Amino acid sequence: MKYGYFSKDGREYVITNPNTPRPWFNYLFNNVYHALISGTGGGFSYYKDPKTNRILRYDHLSTDRPGRYIFVRDEDKKSTWSLNWQPFCEPLDKWEATHGLGYSKISCTHSSIAGEITYLVAQDEPVEMWHVKIKNNSKKKRNLKIFPFVEFVSGDIEVEACYRNIVMLYNEAYFDKESNSIVSFKHRFKSTHKESFSFFTTSLDIKGYDTRKENFCGRYNDITKPENILSKGKCTDTDTRGEDMIGVLETNLKLNPGEEKEFVVLLGFAEKKSDISTLAKKFLDVKTVKKEMANIKDFWNQAIEKIKVKTPDPNFDLMVNVWGKYQLCAITHWRGTSQYHGVEGGLGYRDTAQDAEGLFALDLELGMKKMEKILRYQYSNGHAVAGFSDTEGSWDSLHQSPVTGKADVAIWLPYCVVSYIKETGDVGFLRKGYKFCDGSSATVYEHILRAVRYLHKTRGSHGLPLIFKADWNDAYDHVGLGGKGESVWLGMALCRAAKQVEELANFLGDKEVVKEMRKIYKEMYEIINKIGWDGDWYLAAFNDEGYKIGSSKNEEGKVPLNSQTWAILSEVVTDKSRLKKILDKIDNYLDTPYGPALFLPSYTKFNPGIGRVTAFAEGTKENAAVFSHACAFKIVSDCFIKRGDKAYETFNRLMPMNPAKADHDKYKVEPYVWAEYIIGPGSTYRFGEGAFTWNTGTSPWMFTAATEWILGCRRELEGLRIDPCLPHAWKECFIRRPFRGAVYEVYIKNPDGVEWGTKEIILDGKKLNGNLIKPHKDGRVHRVDVVMGRKKETKKTTKSEKSKVKV
Repeated sequence: MKYGYFSKDGREYVITNPNTPRPWFNYLFNNVYHALISGTGGGFSYYKDPKTNRILRYDHLSTDRPGRYIFVRDEDKKSTWSLNWQPFCEPLDKWEATHGLGYSKISCTHSSIAGEITYLVAQDEPVEMWHVKIKNNSKKKRNLKIFPFVEFVSGDIEVEACYRNIVMLYNEAYFDKESNSIVSFKHRFKSTHKESFSFFTTSLDIKGYDTRKENFCGRYNDITKPENILSKGKCTDTDTRGEDMIGVLETNLKLNPGEEKEFVVLLGFAEKKSDISTLAKKFLDVKTVKKEMANIKDFWNQAIEKIKVKTPDPNFDLMVNVWGKYQLCAITHWRGTSQYHGVEGGLGYRDTAQDAEGLFALDLELGMKKMEKILRYQYSNGHAVAGFSDTEGSWDSLHQSPVTGKADVAIWLPYCVVSYIKETGDVGFLRKGYKFCDGSSATVYEHILRAVRYLHKTRGSHGLPLIFKADWNDAYDHVGLGGKGESVWLGMALCRAAKQVEELANFLGDKEVVKEMRKIYKEMYEIINKIGWDGDWYLAAFNDEGYKIGSSKNEEGKVPLNSQTWAILSEVVTDKSRLKKILDKIDNYLDTPYGPALFLPSYTKFNPGIGRVTAFAEGTKENAAVFSHACAFKIVSDCFIKRGDKAYETFNRLMPMNPAKADHDKYKVEPYVWAEYIIGPGSTYRFGEGAFTWNTGTSPWMFTAATEWILGCRRELEGLRIDPCLPHAWKECFIRRPFRGAVYEVYIKNPDGVEWGTKEIILDGKKLNGNLIKPHKDGRVHRVDVVMGRKKETKKTTKSEKSKVKV
């Protein structure tokens, strides 16, 4: 590989060339602190919210700077280099970076000095630690200076980005003798602001410091040529008031031949200045950092072993067992930002709901916390906020007009709650009361009923749900600005919600709600099939003027992927001839080597009746990219109608290590995590380039697609359904699945090479009648042997089975 490779166990990705086509990132985090770190130490850190409590500055678009650097100066040779490679970008004798689960490491050798920096975030405190090793591999004594470096924001990055010339006037940074740290903060300039502090220190004896960027870097603030260390070889002990702030510490390090020394650099956040000394005292110790590192590794080793798969495809296993799982945990903690975001903060409502739903099987406690948040951010009328911040409240209350007014947000709450009940069997949770964000309170059951009823009530002239500023596709932001536009896709999503709530109500014995949900489903089913069908596929929407979007009458944006896949997921397409037509569009018209495009062809000119989707460059973002999240919907829909080969084909194409993405100079982004999208065929020269990694709803859906649908260990209200839907070439596979107080080790054999169907299931040595395992709740490990294959129908087909179309 030109730029790197996976370790033998797959739990590390080793980058061998610092000049990657894009910065390749890792997420280091706990419940309150998040550090995004590239292979060269670039990126930023924040506390609780990436907008309001940004600690470090970062250019998210082009330079991969500034970063968390260790500069080394040889006092005898008067030469200076960076252990990171950045920001000098000058050749080193050796260089390597490793991203692991919960840590990143950079090592290099230059002028017979070996250096290594391991970055990690404490498990419970708002600090990140740099464990640094410097070794003298030469045969003579070396006289070195070490300069740890960061650049501070220490406050609201959005306000600073808009008004930097003004906001920098609130800045202050100085060396605090009491805590032996550089302290950085913004003076409060609004009554609502809370005082907070960033700090930077080291376990080495500090000989000098700088906080004034211009003084350290020189005129025009060029970090690639920092004047103080390149020319002067020292810091000048500058404090800052009303300017850009940095943190640089000057230390001395003398090494005998063969000698190695270790030390700690500490960066963190404190709500009270008095906390800085406490945190520094706790973590400025090499033994403490090593212990934290061991604990982090133990934590992730246990976390990723909870659910484990083994299939004939090692890349599938790698994404499901390690990197896709780690990505899911990371974004569920910190969905509000990514390395490519500039100033955004908070959490999207629909994002949080899907993340929680995907995480229930893996980390029920965290999934539950996220679900409780979305319950509290629902309105009493059943709708919900577009998003929210842990530090500022809802986006709606902040009047963030570009991201509010989304019509679909409420639909994700019923899915999330029903999945939680299926995972846990905890029907008592439905009786628990939660406040709405506008005051009153209701039971969880009432919360999800109101969501469905709101969407059913809020409909337009065709009888379809109003779209307002967006449905799932945020870039349909002009479709319903006038309050008349309608979404066909959202009608399908409403059908799916009604089906799920009906199933739950039936389980609870609530006949009235069963009747109500069936009525909603039937009405929407008829409207969608009458109004939403375009002749060969389903439409996406109608805008305020009644213009059809996603129609054969359109020159651009003709065939919308989501309306076809969700017609299957919502059980709206029951006519076999229609199913055949939409599958033809998915499999052929929309197909690319990377998965199906979101629609085709791309828009080439702005349409004010549709929105910004038509202004995006062809093939990018929602303008006909291969949108991974939507492809994940497609994979689940394939399994829903028992197309194992097609489901796996798309899963395989989406994987970052797929051979079609092997040219990293073309694909560009990280080859170990899901990307939000791959630039589509509408682009004349960027087709196949990946974009927007880490922070994507692809992650929960792909984990669910793999474990619940392809490998088929699916949670249901009455137990665990064993229903694999495999590529026919897979002859055997395995999944370990914890479920309701027991663990099930499922060994699947497919001797006949079928895509779906089970001949026999043996549970703990006894034949199982059917394919539903009733919960054991006994804390034991149970063996499940599954033999796939065709068999004669020996029982009456259930009503739910009849409703699913098979092809």
